[in-house]
Amino acid sequence: MLYKLYGLAVDIDDLLPGVPSVSYAEVDIRVRRTTSSKSFSTPSHWFMHWHFPNGELWLSFAKVNGKYLLRFNELADFFVNNDGNEIVFTPKHDVPTDTIQHLLLDQVIPLVINLKGGEAIHSSAVLKPMGVVAFAGPAGSGKSTLSGGLFNLGYPLVSDDCLALLEKNEEIYAIPAYPGLRLWEDALSFLFGDNNNHNSVAHYTNKLRLAIESKPGAYCVEPHPFRRLYDIAAPSKAKGGIDIIIESLSPKESFMALVRCAFRLDITDHAMLKRQFHFLERVASRVSVRRLIFPKDFNLFPDVREVILNDLQDLDN
Repeated sequence: MLYKLYGLAVDIDDLLPGVPSVSYAEVDIRVRRTTSSKSFSTPSHWFMHWHFPNGELWLSFAKVNGKYLLRFNELADFFVNNDGNEIVFTPKHDVPTDTIQHLLLDQVIPLVINLKGGEAIHSSAVLKPMGVVAFAGPAGSGKSTLSGGLFNLGYPLVSDDCLALLEKNEEIYAIPAYPGLRLWEDALSFLFGDNNNHNSVAHYTNKLRLAIESKPGAYCVEPHPFRRLYDIAAPSKAKGGIDIIIESLSPKESFMALVRCAFRLDITDHAMLKRQFHFLERVASRVSVRRLIFPKDFNLFPDVREVILNDLQDLDN
């Protein structure tokens, strides 16, 4: 099957529920499954590890026979060739299909975008009349909940976890990912009630994916100018964490906010890092970046949403 996501045509044998398929396009990435046990041999050197906040290993990176190996601990191996146009994966025994699809769509392909010379940031975004508005921040900071709150007002979803960026005519454009909003059960119930159509994201998380692909106008399908990024920061405990604060960031602070949320595959590749940093400098100079602080309290969520909408009015002018 051939699918379009992040502006790329992805050819994969497996079905991807909720992702729009296309009848024809020049293939950018081919994805294949293998059951070879050799995939789980241990490389001689890992150049990077990602861990959960509790210290548990999540993802390890290595170079093996000229290819990148992305090993998700106890879940799957993904091999990516140097051109980023081929992904071969081997799941561990009994790992569910929806888990593999989540790893591919929300973890591996965003990193491959970086390998292929593109750039993407870890953020959730919606489309407003003036352009794309995105939310970035640490895991659990409320990115998807904020996008879900604006989506609930009728603003089409652009991305939930990865926002691919494109520079065109000296302007930064946001490229849609694919339909689907991932929320914790309490946030899903608060925003959309208990009768919403949702699916499991992966077996290791309680997050649920809201199915929106069948709703007319619910999902953005074309690139649009990227106008604002809200960088979410934790509320100050000293102030009791009840204030809703939006602050403008300096060019340096904006750049660092973008660096923190950017997907990068190989931190040892200096040319790749240099290319990304130069691109993010241009994004910081052309896209409004602001710090957002708000209380994590559903009772105050309507106020948070209203403050954000009021802050966005300056982009209408």
